[in-house]
Amino acid sequence: MQILTKFIARLQITLGVLLLVIFLASTLTQVVTRYLGISVLWTEEVAVNSFIWAMFLGAAVMVRENKHFGFDVLTHYFKGTKRSILVIFQNLIMLIFCLLCSLYSVEITQAFWHSRWISIPEFRQGYVWLIMPITFISSSVYLLDNIYNEAKTLSCFKGASWNLR
Repeated sequence: MQILTKFIARLQITLGVLLLVIFLASTLTQVVTRYLGISVLWTEEVAVNSFIWAMFLGAAVMVRENKHFGFDVLTHYFKGTKRSILVIFQNLIMLIFCLLCSLYSVEITQAFWHSRWISIPEFRQGYVWLIMPITFISSSVYLLDNIYNEAKTLSCFKGASWNLR
């Protein structure tokens, strides 16, 4: 599972960086063309949508790295087994949230699938909304991996066969 999550995270980071470059290039194009008095309509939508994709991809990777939203105040007060149980509980809450968001984001993506961009009618709006299921499904996979890794540290699982390397 570790190899799969590492591969997905690298792919998401690479795609996120590429989309940030597209965001910067389209924003720069927009600034330059406005300065020259030329109207380029597509740059705003490309910039916004590439930025949205980059941020959602980055958010999913932050879940893998445990740098996402969390209740750090409580985890600093506990050590050992209590801390591990708290972290697993927090990740389970987030997993439930991500799974529910996955279901609803698939519905939203299907609803907007055939909508068109305003400035580039050839592009479907559904591709923009596709980032939501991608983010929430990959975040769910990362949370499962985090829960598994945290459970391995619990003393009740120290001798389990899946914990041996």
